[in-house]
Amino acid sequence: MTQPSQNPNSASESAMAAEHDLLAAILHPEPAYPWQPLAPEAEGYLANLETEFDALADDDLSTAIAAGWQTLANQITAQMNAAQATPQPAVGRGQSAATSVLDQLRQFQERLPRELLQNLASSATTLARSGQPLIDQLVQCASDSLPSWNLDDLAVLARPLAYSLRDGRGEIVELNLRAIPAAAWNSLSDLEQARLTLTIASVALKAAKTDVSPGDHPSAD
Repeated sequence: MTQPSQNPNSASESAMAAEHDLLAAILHPEPAYPWQPLAPEAEGYLANLETEFDALADDDLSTAIAAGWQTLANQITAQMNAAQATPQPAVGRGQSAATSVLDQLRQFQERLPRELLQNLASSATTLARSGQPLIDQLVQCASDSLPSWNLDDLAVLARPLAYSLRDGRGEIVELNLRAIPAAAWNSLSDLEQARLTLTIASVALKAAKTDVSPGDHPSAD
């Protein structure tokens, strides 16, 4: 018995329709696949989907799937290439400067907790370019590490260090460091902790100001 011949144009149109439907399902999935396939409301969706796939010949289905995945793979590759071509943000100047200041504060790592040294380096890097009076920079730089201290009281202790910063003389810093016991941070009195923090803050500010032009240096008060 002779089998009826298949119309080539009809087969081609069927394959193109299948490919179009599959791509539409991949790139613009409407409606979305049900989150709970066993739920009663999902039964109609799944039955309709199964009917659509059964209507496709095996060759047409394989061709459509292969074409769909190839298109999707090309889009993923294009997105990855675009992401790799995007320049990565460089380390900011501020972060680099803070790291440089912290390196110069490592000489005090036996006297001040590392977290406080990091806070002083970060604050000093920012304050050195603020244009504020040196005494305000010192007080603000140290105040985060000394939350129980009144700012006016810190200013009294900071004033000699501010003049030392302005004049570029390090005698006050050296005198303070020698006068404060070289002991563990927690064993120091509140006054000793405040004086030590302000002293190291002045060292941090001096290090941070190496990146500031001479005309940008503020006054002591």
